[in-house]
Amino acid sequence: MPLDAGVRHLSTHRVPEARASAEFILAGVLGAGRGAAALDGGRSLTAAQRRRFWSLIRRRCRRLPLAYVLGHQDFMGLRMTVSPAVFTPRPETEELVDEAQGLMRAAGLLAPRILDIGTGSGCVAISLAKRFRFARIWATDVSARALALARRNAHAHGVAGRIKFLKKDLFLPWTLPKADLIVSNPPYVPASRLRRLAVEVRCEPRPALDGGKDGLDAVGAVVRAAAKGLKPGGRLVMEIGHDQGARVKTLLREAGFGEPRVKKDMQGLDRIAVARYPR
Repeated sequence: MPLDAGVRHLSTHRVPEARASAEFILAGVLGAGRGAAALDGGRSLTAAQRRRFWSLIRRRCRRLPLAYVLGHQDFMGLRMTVSPAVFTPRPETEELVDEAQGLMRAAGLLAPRILDIGTGSGCVAISLAKRFRFARIWATDVSARALALARRNAHAHGVAGRIKFLKKDLFLPWTLPKADLIVSNPPYVPASRLRRLAVEVRCEPRPALDGGKDGLDAVGAVVRAAAKGLKPGGRLVMEIGHDQGARVKTLLREAGFGEPRVKKDMQGLDRIAVARYPR
């Protein structure tokens, strides 16, 4: 059957989790769920669908991330269109959205002003827009291609009218309205580690990965931007590297933030830095 043949082909090319990749590809071609596709095995493929299936299998054999092969990635229950222009949304970034939502709810803010720095696919800004109907959101990125894709995703999920997408370079000065919440998933991989990343990860945009010599170039820039861009009492919620917690808390304190803390992810690793700007 095509599914089993696809698994064998992927395995020959040493693609990790070959069966899962083949099942997701078949599901995408059939327009079905993964379970239904696995049961079908490819029996119901038309000739055109069979050609499409093998075209996608060959792309995955080149170790392109599965999300790029399929053209989408689910995030917080929302389907995001993705391409090699943007970093693929990760499950751990969903924890950033949950934390940000909890902080705004605890503060009693139903219409917060939110800034998303380095929006990429727009997944974080869009997820927050879905959760806060009256929020005003600004989402920035240095990449015009990423912003075009983020706008497309915002339109697909009915929130384009509530998010203002802006082309901004994090390392250059710029001014936006003061925010109640700043969220960011900046590049935080030390440059020396980039070559050791999985092949699939190395296919993603280098600017979305490369955090400079110690991994903290963009992280530090976000901290400095947040110190200028938050209202008194505003919150910063930022994804960080698994071993950066102590250094990021130091950066936050030096920038004048109070109550810096680092949340662990499901694997028990440093993942989300949270801080409050003084009133």
